Amino acid sequence: MPSSNLSIRPATVEHSTFLAKVVLAASRAQLKQGPFDLALRLHEEEVLDILEWMVLSDFVSTCHFSKFLVAEADGQPVGALAAFDPGEEDLLPMGAALSDAFVGLGYDEAQLPAAMARVEAMNSCITPANPGSWTVEWVAVEEAYRGLGVCGQLLDEILDRGRKRGLSTAQVATYVGNDRALSAYRSAGFEIETQRRDGKFETLLGVPGMVTMRRDLHQRTSRSTVAVMDRLKFMIIHASYPLTTVPIHW
Repeated sequence: MPSSNLSIRPATVEHSTFLAKVVLAASRAQLKQGPFDLALRLHEEEVLDILEWMVLSDFVSTCHFSKFLVAEADGQPVGALAAFDPGEEDLLPMGAALSDAFVGLGYDEAQLPAAMARVEAMNSCITPANPGSWTVEWVAVEEAYRGLGVCGQLLDEILDRGRKRGLSTAQVATYVGNDRALSAYRSAGFEIETQRRDGKFETLLGVPGMVTMRRDLHQRTSRSTVAVMDRLKFMIIHASYPLTTVPIHW
């Protein structure tokens, strides 16, 4: 019987393959296809190769491994999320890391403008960068570990990182209709700030828009108590739950 230990730790280069899956899963959320699928029009294995390159790229973007925390059960990664301050000096646009991946993997970099144009409609609903606000991104937990408090513990840890940086607010965004994510973020103290909807966005992705949520990092919520219960719940349920590797579908 596997142990019921869950640990949260900073991601390393050894997590790159797992983090590529996390980024792809988070970009899809409840959808069959997300922006990477629609923009790149490649097989999933090829998309994952590109994302893994971006995770490791010297062009540090929001999906760089250094921005992530990873949840591990019995030493195996089962969930992850990233956070960053958009005002960080070393933070580059994702396009820089994507271009680096294209060149490094032998794709035609000249195809990138057309790829980006395919998902341009997303810009109408994407939350504008807010320097000084701790921005949570790329949240995903393996299906077998949902409902065990893994996401809640990851959120607690990443929000504490923001506090230690001296930031006062945190924000997170997801697609309209992603009820599982909205519930998890509410439990972590986030409240809906805005909903951006656009017809072209809906035509592209099949959902009407994006929801942005925000919370005050200085205000402690009852989440700390919930986190303890989450850990106990994980230990009790997982004690008899077989450890398996399953695809991530946030």
